[in-house]
Amino acid sequence: MITTPSLQITYLVGVATVQDLGRQGYRALGVPVSGALDLTSASYANALVGNEVNAALIEFVGSLKLRANEDLVVAVTGGLPKVYVGQYEVPSWKPIYLRSGAELAVRPSDRGNVHYVAVAGGVECDVVLGSRSTYVRGGFGCLGRPLKTGDVLSVGKVDVDGLWSRIYGLRPALNIDVRSPKVGEAVVVRATRGVHADQLSDLEVLLRSEYVITLESDRMGYRLDGPALQSASKLGRLPSIPTDRGYVQIPPDGKPIVLMSDAQTTGGYAVALHVIPPDLDILAQARPNCSVRFVEVSVKEAEELTSKYLTELEKPLLTVEESDEYFA
Repeated sequence: MITTPSLQITYLVGVATVQDLGRQGYRALGVPVSGALDLTSASYANALVGNEVNAALIEFVGSLKLRANEDLVVAVTGGLPKVYVGQYEVPSWKPIYLRSGAELAVRPSDRGNVHYVAVAGGVECDVVLGSRSTYVRGGFGCLGRPLKTGDVLSVGKVDVDGLWSRIYGLRPALNIDVRSPKVGEAVVVRATRGVHADQLSDLEVLLRSEYVITLESDRMGYRLDGPALQSASKLGRLPSIPTDRGYVQIPPDGKPIVLMSDAQTTGGYAVALHVIPPDLDILAQARPNCSVRFVEVSVKEAEELTSKYLTELEKPLLTVEESDEYFA
């Protein structure tokens, strides 16, 4: 009997969904881009298992355990989680050969917030408007809901042994520690001035203050607590304008909201800043109660950093080490 490779979720504490790099081209129709919160970690996870960078994978916050029904190759990225196969700890950010019947467990450490499990062949599920990304508020993409214990995810068929011989030595050529905030650390994010910056007379408060990520934060936006911009209460709600991932909105209460992957497509709050994409990935790795500081950069510098970032997303920087293999 021919079976379809799959992963079964055997344990989940937290929130998990299937994501790719996002749903492009439908914001004019009111459809959010969605996609991974940390696009860099998602792209590298796929590259480490030989997938196209836009392949669907599992994104989760919390702890997760998966069982393979056939031999699979997987990689775990996002922060620096603790990864186990059975009772043995194995490295994150490296390919792992997962034997049929083996269980992969991922637990958070004191670094990072959101994690990714990519599997060679990619997660196979419904494609909606060109993407497998799950948009929970809309109820579509992949299963149209968060994952739960007992779910079985089909995986694309690949020659696992042949693939392993080509990829087992792959390693990311980036400093994972730098982009994995430790619990309690302050995260510094670079940003350019937003479209309403000139209407916020006390914008400098935002640029010289430290804010804290609140528990109300989610995939739609990270809410920050700290010194309020008093000028926002005078502006109130403005005519709606297009919004996007990385916009820093200031509602009438003066407390900033950084829009994330499930951000609405339009909004009537003042937009004070635009966080640059590579730093938004790092912000995604900061947990509630972590501190955030904004640093202004020029449009020219933002464009240069973003161009380099987009190039890396398309082709992650990998090195090859021949000295070790990770079978489990």
